[in-house]
Amino acid sequence: MSSRPSDEHAAGPPERSRRQRGSDTRQRVEEAAAALFTRDGYTATTMQAVADEAGVHVQTIYLAYGNKPALLAACAARLVAGSEDPQTHPGERRWARELAAEPDPRRKLARYVKQIGDVSPRITPMLDVLRATASAEADVAAFLEQMERGRREGPLQLLGLGVAPGTWRDGLSAEEVADIVFAIASPDTLRALINQCGWTRAAAEALIRRSLERELLGP
Repeated sequence: MSSRPSDEHAAGPPERSRRQRGSDTRQRVEEAAAALFTRDGYTATTMQAVADEAGVHVQTIYLAYGNKPALLAACAARLVAGSEDPQTHPGERRWARELAAEPDPRRKLARYVKQIGDVSPRITPMLDVLRATASAEADVAAFLEQMERGRREGPLQLLGLGVAPGTWRDGLSAEEVADIVFAIASPDTLRALINQCGWTRAAAEALIRRSLERELLGP
């Protein structure tokens, strides 16, 4: 008697193919939205313009995201995630797992600063647009605030609450560690050093790393 593949097994490859097409479409839409937001501004960028740029029907975008603020959030997440899946929780991404597993505090800081250096060129143009729009768009102002909270939450979880006791200088709380990293390891600081002051990326990252070591590890 011949065996018959299960319905689940038979449906597997087409279902995976469908999911992949959906994922590819989302990536195309989010990359198109990011390009238009940074080029034309948030207010001037319409959902139809994003659809035209991405080569999809505008209804596809409304069905996937609902509204423009949700699309903004999705394309910003795409910029931050880079080559990794933006749907993955930031703490589960490869760089975050590497940082969490690194026992040496100096190498831990170096890995964090490198990640900020990787993300900064992608996200700072978008931040400029959002900051310029926030005073006139309540949704954008709320999203900017959410992004800043998220930027502090990263070091709080990975370098504050998520490290072994005794890693950092005595007397520093997890919140103080997060505050120090949030203030010093900033995309704006990196951009100012590189674009305005003419530093190389390596030199800018080294300065930020040394500053963090002084504050978190002491002399």
